[in-house]
Amino acid sequence: MELTPVSPNTLFAQEVGDLASLLKPSIVILQVKPVQEWPAVLADFNRKHHIRQLQVAGQLFLLVDTFWLWDQLPTITSTPALAGYLTALQQVATSLKAPHQFQARQFSLDLTAKTQVYGVLNITDDSFYDGGRYLKPEKAIARAQAMVAHGADVIELGGQSTRKGYQEITPEAEIQRVVPVLKAIRAQTPVPIAVDTYKLPVVEAVLAAGADMINVVKPLTDEPGILTAVAQAKAGLVIMHTQDGDQYTDLLGDIRQQFATDIEQCLNAGLSKNQLVIDVGLGSVYGKNYEQEYTLLHELDYFNQLGVATLIAPSHKGFIGKLLDGLPTEQRLVPTMAIFANSAALNVNFMRAHDIEAAQQTVRIIDKIKRSFAY
Repeated sequence: MELTPVSPNTLFAQEVGDLASLLKPSIVILQVKPVQEWPAVLADFNRKHHIRQLQVAGQLFLLVDTFWLWDQLPTITSTPALAGYLTALQQVATSLKAPHQFQARQFSLDLTAKTQVYGVLNITDDSFYDGGRYLKPEKAIARAQAMVAHGADVIELGGQSTRKGYQEITPEAEIQRVVPVLKAIRAQTPVPIAVDTYKLPVVEAVLAAGADMINVVKPLTDEPGILTAVAQAKAGLVIMHTQDGDQYTDLLGDIRQQFATDIEQCLNAGLSKNQLVIDVGLGSVYGKNYEQEYTLLHELDYFNQLGVATLIAPSHKGFIGKLLDGLPTEQRLVPTMAIFANSAALNVNFMRAHDIEAAQQTVRIIDKIKRSFAY
């Protein structure tokens, strides 16, 4: 028995009909080869609608929730009548899970197990939300320790603000801000440590000091040497979409194509897809206007098709305040969590957050909802 994942785009919309509501971001469509009727025993097995059958142009397809495949399938007791059926589903589950094992040096994160909270720690004097709070090394170290205690799955250090109108500092100054904190927390931090930068000397210095990931907030073509350094270190890489201005021929298509180009460039440099994370880049400074930001939040699952991990970074940003009648930056916790809930429901892997405990509580609820099948 053979099952092959197929794209919904290959099916005729009119044939899907009233099953369209079942095509959630977590649903995978499997083509059955050869076409055959399932054993009668499956009628009882499927009475809870975990698996739906669909006939299109004489071919048989199954609609299955990937979280059910990953979490519930292993609990099903096999019988002679079910053996081939369960084996085929298990093979699909394994193939679907493989791209979701994120690698960053010695760290391996199973992205199918939970949504990851990616904690932000700015060691700057001018970041829009927490600039100046953790500029002193001792305060930054204490904050990093607290973030881990509250459940951060990744800690990101940033020594160069990229807020609107930011002032660029020298690579040497950025290194002086970040490396002492990185060295101080490396040995006692049991999670990957990322650094947010776009300067090659900083990338080289932080990788030498033990950083596991680099978050590049400028186009990869601006500094190609970064890819070489990251590949040689076997580190992880966050690719953020950014451009000058908010003019697009096709917002989603243009961003997806840029990501596809960036991913190919990374693979050519020696990185694997399991080392990559993509971020659509919310913010006017990254080439998105207000309406485009909310459109991207609505369509985040569109970028899951690229086969790499995804990250979203809305925390306390301006488009939240604009919608909510000028709500001050420090009062945007609840709407930020609402965006994280939506993003987790659309299977985004990493939530880039300032408020670790609240973010963990939010994604734990959504993760539980996505993985509950007790009908």
